[in-house]
Amino acid sequence: MLVYSLTRQNKNSERRNKMKIIEEVSETFKSYEKGTTFTTAEIKRLVSEKYGRNPSSIIPSDYCDNITNKGKIGSLADFRIFHFIKRGHYKYIG
Repeated sequence: MLVYSLTRQNKNSERRNKMKIIEEVSETFKSYEKGTTFTTAEIKRLVSEKYGRNPSSIIPSDYCDNITNKGKIGSLADFRIFHFIKRGHYKYIG
C-alpha cells in the first residue's frame, strides 16, 4: 500500500511538472487508429492509468469537434480529437 501511494505521488508530481491535461489526452490516444470508438469510462481509464490523472478531471466532451462549449478558451478551443457519437460514446478523429 505504501509503495503504491509513493509511486502514485511520484507519477502525479512528474505529471504536474511536465504535461497539461490536453497533452496527456493527446499522447494517450495518438497511437490509436483514427475511427476507433471509446466510451467515456475507457477514455478516463486510459488517461488516468497512463498519467495518474484524477478520472473526474477528464471530460471527453471538452475535446469534441461537434460539441460546443462557449466557455472554451485558449488551446482547449482548438483541441478536437473526438467526435461525439451518442451519450458516453466517442470516435477518435486524431
